[in-house]
Amino acid sequence: MRKVLLITMMLVMLLPLIAQSDIPHPNFSPYTNNGSSFLGLNKLSMSHSMGFQAGTSSTGEGYYLSLYTNHLKYKFNPKLEMNLDLNFVNYGGFDTSSKFELDNANYSRVIPEFSLRYTPRDNIQIQLQMISGSILNPYKNNYLQNW
Repeated sequence: MRKVLLITMMLVMLLPLIAQSDIPHPNFSPYTNNGSSFLGLNKLSMSHSMGFQAGTSSTGEGYYLSLYTNHLKYKFNPKLEMNLDLNFVNYGGFDTSSKFELDNANYSRVIPEFSLRYTPRDNIQIQLQMISGSILNPYKNNYLQNW
């Protein structure tokens, strides 16, 4: 028992010293890039956003909607960039008129959006864009069901 306690105490004292030393650490990552390739990871940026909304009417009917977006941006060069948004949407309804009940209408969708932007000069921009969400289409009036 004394040996185990002594070894444990020595490890607790030596581990911080070993962690602070400049021992070379090998990099076995398959994603290592020297920065010279066309599709370098240093040109990629990623961000995330998340939102939730819910509402109810005076009759007791309501809705909920949650949205998670993963935004990827890749700059091929200063004049050409690509954007990709992957939106995961979950939505449905509920009834609170007599007691709180969730409807069986719980839907989930993945909505991709894509854009490719080329800016040859400061005052000229050419953009190719694909948007899937019907919220941007004024001819569809039911936002949740017409995706």
